[in-house]
Amino acid sequence: MMPPTQPGPLVLREKHPTEHGEGRGRLSPQREALLQARIKDLSLRLAGTPLERHIAQLHAELEAKGISFKPRCYLSDEWGCPSGVPVIGLPFYLADPALLSIEADLGGGAESEAEILMYLRHEAGHAFNYAYRLYETDEWLRVFGDYSRPYRDDYKPQPFSRRYVLHISGWYAQKHPDEDFAETFAVWLTPGSDWRKRYQGWGALKKLQYVEDIVQRLGRTPPVVQLAEPDFTTEEMEGTVLEHYRQRELDEKVDLELRNAFDQALEEIFEGPGEAPVRADTLVQAERQRLLSLVSHYSGVSRGVVRALLDHLAERTAAMNLTLHPDDSREAGMRLASLVTVLTMNYLYTDRFFEE
Repeated sequence: MMPPTQPGPLVLREKHPTEHGEGRGRLSPQREALLQARIKDLSLRLAGTPLERHIAQLHAELEAKGISFKPRCYLSDEWGCPSGVPVIGLPFYLADPALLSIEADLGGGAESEAEILMYLRHEAGHAFNYAYRLYETDEWLRVFGDYSRPYRDDYKPQPFSRRYVLHISGWYAQKHPDEDFAETFAVWLTPGSDWRKRYQGWGALKKLQYVEDIVQRLGRTPPVVQLAEPDFTTEEMEGTVLEHYRQRELDEKVDLELRNAFDQALEEIFEGPGEAPVRADTLVQAERQRLLSLVSHYSGVSRGVVRALLDHLAERTAAMNLTLHPDDSREAGMRLASLVTVLTMNYLYTDRFFEE
């Protein structure tokens, strides 16, 4: 691994047809200029973008539920709500179509409109919690737990636990009491969620009922916290767009010392060198994004860990020159998905993919 001060090359390629119908890597001048631009110099604004409409919808949903408080929104480096401050930060790339295209290429996929609204409702939950300092009350503590509990990114969820609502993928409500409240608030706020019926018999129902009760008591009262200063805005982002994605790549990178641990399993899925007409690593690469999304969604293991595992399997498949017959691609894809799922669940419960 290269040291953090010397990030490896992050390469973005646009394919243009040649006379033989093949692609050749090249960046358009417009995209190259955008990648090299400092984010603070892009003069990004919420006004006039689709985000303005999404925020208006969020505010309308809050009003319809009896909440007069409308959190201030601003553009930042990622989704977030500064701890204790009732404001909402949205990723800067959502404010510009060209940046959204770069996020789709370099960030692994941009949020859909439905996902944007999901995240807005979640962050509104944080903002409401902070605006009224609910997390300092005994009632909130009894329902959600200790707000001061250390915040860990490598939390170990219990898949399908009925003590928590289901909203953001990866069983996100189980990450921390603050996230539990934000997810519960988001489910309660979502139009048509029918949460009483959906969560009947669940332990999570009492949390939803808490949100309903606390909004009835406080929804039309002024917030306790009037501070609405964002913590990190696009006007403060000195780095370039490309540097932003390089840093994200470093932050999400996970190094695995797996060597040849799963070579035998791969040999059971695929054919040996030259025994079939298709390179097996083409299937692994074709299934990579789908497996990354689904396995991280259902296991709760971070995308960085699942991505590192998939990249390792692709590298070993290529290094071993394994092959595949096209007629066997469906069966091989299912067996590959099973392998990745089992290994990921091993990691979830034992902090390792296999026992030495």
